[in-house]
Amino acid sequence: MNFQVLHFDSVTSTQDIGRMLLRENVVIVAEEQRNGRGRRGRKWISPVGGLWMTVILKSEKNAHILPLLASVVVAKALDNLGVKCCLKWPNDILVEGKKVAGILGEIYDTHVLLGIGVNLQNEIPPELKEIATNLPMVNKEKLLMLILELLENTLSLTSKTILEEWRKYQCTLGRKVVIEDDGTVGVAMDIDENGFLIISTENGFKKIKAGTLRFME
Repeated sequence: MNFQVLHFDSVTSTQDIGRMLLRENVVIVAEEQRNGRGRRGRKWISPVGGLWMTVILKSEKNAHILPLLASVVVAKALDNLGVKCCLKWPNDILVEGKKVAGILGEIYDTHVLLGIGVNLQNEIPPELKEIATNLPMVNKEKLLMLILELLENTLSLTSKTILEEWRKYQCTLGRKVVIEDDGTVGVAMDIDENGFLIISTENGFKKIKAGTLRFME
């Protein structure tokens, strides 16, 4: 499988371009996004300097697994470049406790669009500096090539193996967390075969399919 990479100077978002194309194994990379977005439509500030990309896949894998796979791929790529990071469920990549990258998975027809955003040489807005950071020492082109190489090598893995790889990089399990969407509080215990988070609460175990997680300690 060879990826076709399309470069753009400025787009509303790489996901928007991907949705218009819906061509398997095409990668959209933009220098900047004017209206980048994360999960649940949240604004993703993505000026010149970061890596902003969308990979279009046609995969038989569970759609919930693919964003976790993309998280693992980005973590491995950064690790190969000397950056130690960890994965916060469901889609955040952290460096020293601050968000450096995020994944957005969207399904259109029979295609999955994997949006990947990594803060590199781009400036972090002052209001986000307590929770986000960047990696100005990382070369964008090297990171892009590593991500695509690793993605190609891992797409054939079983869902079970992907989840095992996610567990190697995660920093979520065993911690007290709150799911801000519904107020669920408890200890993150594991992820199931679909990538859903299992939380131990005062009232027993609860399975979270999606949501915004915040560490409480």
